[in-house]
Amino acid sequence: MSGVLKYTRADLAKLKYHPVRPLDVISREIGVPVEEMAKLDANENLHPVPKEMMEAVTSALQSFSSGCSAQIYPDPTQTNLRADIAALHGLTPQHVCAGSGSDDILDIVMRLMDAPSCLISPPTFGMYKFLGDISRIKIVEVPRKDNFEVDVPAVVAAIRKHKIKLVMLPSPNNPTGTLLPNSDVEILCAEDAMIVVDEAYADFAGCSADVLLSKYPNLMVCRTFSKWAGLAGLRAGYALGDPSIIERMLAIKQPYNVNVAAEAMARAALANRPAIMVTIKSLLDQRDRLIAYLDKYRFLKPHKTHSNFVLCDVEGVSAQGLAAFMRNRGVLVRFFGTQGGQLQNNIRISSGRPQDIDKCLKALDEYESQRFDQKAADALKGMADVEALVFDMDGVLVDVSQSYRTAITETAAHFGVPVTSGDVNAAKAKGNANNDWKLTLSLIEAGLKKGAKAPTLDEVTKEFEKRYQGEGGSPGLNALETFIPSLPLLKALKGKYKMAIVTGRPRKPDCETAIKAFGLDGLFDAVVCMEDAAVKPDPAPMKLALSKLGCETGIMFGDTVDDRPRKPD
Repeated sequence: MSGVLKYTRADLAKLKYHPVRPLDVISREIGVPVEEMAKLDANENLHPVPKEMMEAVTSALQSFSSGCSAQIYPDPTQTNLRADIAALHGLTPQHVCAGSGSDDILDIVMRLMDAPSCLISPPTFGMYKFLGDISRIKIVEVPRKDNFEVDVPAVVAAIRKHKIKLVMLPSPNNPTGTLLPNSDVEILCAEDAMIVVDEAYADFAGCSADVLLSKYPNLMVCRTFSKWAGLAGLRAGYALGDPSIIERMLAIKQPYNVNVAAEAMARAALANRPAIMVTIKSLLDQRDRLIAYLDKYRFLKPHKTHSNFVLCDVEGVSAQGLAAFMRNRGVLVRFFGTQGGQLQNNIRISSGRPQDIDKCLKALDEYESQRFDQKAADALKGMADVEALVFDMDGVLVDVSQSYRTAITETAAHFGVPVTSGDVNAAKAKGNANNDWKLTLSLIEAGLKKGAKAPTLDEVTKEFEKRYQGEGGSPGLNALETFIPSLPLLKALKGKYKMAIVTGRPRKPDCETAIKAFGLDGLFDAVVCMEDAAVKPDPAPMKLALSKLGCETGIMFGDTVDDRPRKPD
């Protein structure tokens, strides 16, 4: 490293956790108002908090008589908050340490323990590895069983083999919703290690390991107000453990790690817990409704869950592509990829309010109708004279919502013109928008202030390609592209029809890169690109594709009006 970075830790250069993104930012990107979106990607309780909680935080921030206010530092000893938490669990305040969310608590634990390694069981919460890397603690992974339960004998064996002193296991597990039974917790607590059970979602499961604390001093239970109490934006969490460990945690935490507003709301949540638990029941009801509906989709397999979310296997289609499809319709679900485990073929859907689940199911119905259109399949069977199937690439074979569409909005922003995904969709719907470089230029020209000089097409193309292809060794937006249809389905069609691609992409590198990346080599008998013929909707590229195939008839699969070739003059 050079410059001032030479003073920093080299091992942190590539460290990055990928949290969910803010609603308002995504809203601007996809052109869907925040109030019309369904946020089902972070397992939050989206129901309004009781009015007593809002009154409590307002009072705390404005009144000196409360012992704290916006002008005064919060209580570093967390006296009242710890007492209220202890009462909930039938413990003493000496058993409680509060923090800025459970992430803060987990970080304190990592920093406190004299543990060269920490055992986790993926797929699981990605924060454990992230915090371990920051604290230079080696993460030892013991994979879960096929049903996502913890492989307790394997964990015990690993503890002994690697002399593990710190074990972090959630119950229910995020993102699988799997419980760690107290009988298994007891087996683990018999080992010479600190066992941390992360119970962020325990209020949805109705069980807890807190009843074992008096029996096992090497057990710690972590909780949060983010999920059940709907306080994710305020950050409040806590640890329950042996008083000797808690004393050390209180000593090394940041002195004022729970702010005045968070403490007031957390205490009010505890005081109004019965009212909040009504919303928990609603979330569980909506979760069960969601799961019952998910079972009907041929591309989703929901797993059993004990929490306010459900993990689904995505079969026959791209999980990332499905998540992107729903995102563009204002429904946010979680795609993890390799964060927290091998989850490239999964999505996690949080429970929500009835209207959120309605929007989710509507988007899934739309996805199924587009990807598994039985009427279209039946119609195709009846077209005995059809010789060829011709596919557009973008929006049909490849989801470009995060690549080409984002490159358009980012390039326009570079030239000082705000453009949303909605603007791009509207332009595409009008037609004559198959060349994204020219489309970007036209959107810029339309949005420039009066008298401002418009960039040239070459300037726009250069900036566009920087973002799409990447530069300086950094990946471009093309790395975010996902494959849309089922590859086995395309291979089956290949046995019945000649197939071609007709795309507005340049052949090198855009088209060839996508064909290689998604394993399409040899699947298509002809590929017609930007430089080969006039741009769609001119019929020339379709005619050229049929000529290359040696066919007279064919069906074109597209996603915009430009993919409907106009009749020759």
